Amino acid sequence: MDLTDFQWQLLSYVASASVPVPDPDRGGSAADAVAGVGLDPEQVRADLPTLVWLKLVARKEGTLMVTDLGAAVAFRALYESAEERLGEIARLAAAHEEEAPRLARGVRRLAQGAL
Repeated sequence: MDLTDFQWQLLSYVASASVPVPDPDRGGSAADAVAGVGLDPEQVRADLPTLVWLKLVARKEGTLMVTDLGAAVAFRALYESAEERLGEIARLAAAHEEEAPRLARGVRRLAQGAL
């Protein structure tokens, strides 16, 4: 999915929030709450319509909620990021296999899901 970095950040935040995210279009304390977690309320207002149009985020009773599609997209991106990071760790362990062979084998098994 072709989203901007900020749209990914916003989608990730809404998908992982443990409490409903206030819609910054409601103004006042809702905009302050969004700013309180490090998101620019103006940027949220600019990018939110795209996420709503793509059906990744929904507005409901003054809050933002991730849709099933939005959750799937957000968690897929998180999975791919973790997979990439784990691959980098496995490559690093392989590069130092002669120095620490047990560690390299352990990391390789972890990367393959054998641990």
